[in-house]
Amino acid sequence: MATKIYGSSDDLIEFDGDVYGEVGHYGTDEAEHGDLIFCSDGTLLEIKYGKADMGIWGIQVIKEGELFEHLQPCNDQDAEPHSDLVLFRDGLKWAYVATEWQKAS
Repeated sequence: MATKIYGSSDDLIEFDGDVYGEVGHYGTDEAEHGDLIFCSDGTLLEIKYGKADMGIWGIQVIKEGELFEHLQPCNDQDAEPHSDLVLFRDGLKWAYVATEWQKAS
C-alpha cells in the first residue's frame, strides 16, 4: 500500500498507508525550522505549519529516497487537507519525526 504524509489541523502530522499514524506537535509556525521526518527508504523531509503565512502545512523535500514518488504542493488554506502532500510507492517500513534538531556547521 502506498503511503502519504501530510499535516492536519495545526498540530498533527499524518501518515496514511504502509506507515500509519499521527504525531502531534504544535507551534512550528513560530519556530525557526519545522520538524524533520526520516523515512525507511532514505527520504528526508522538513514539515512546518504556516506556509506563506497561511494556515497550510508546508513540506520541503531535503532528500528523495528510493520509494519517494512526488510532492503535491498546496496553496489554498481552504483545501482538504490544508497541507502539501508527499506520496510514496509501496514498501515504506517506518518513519520517525524529530521535533527538535540542529544543523551541524
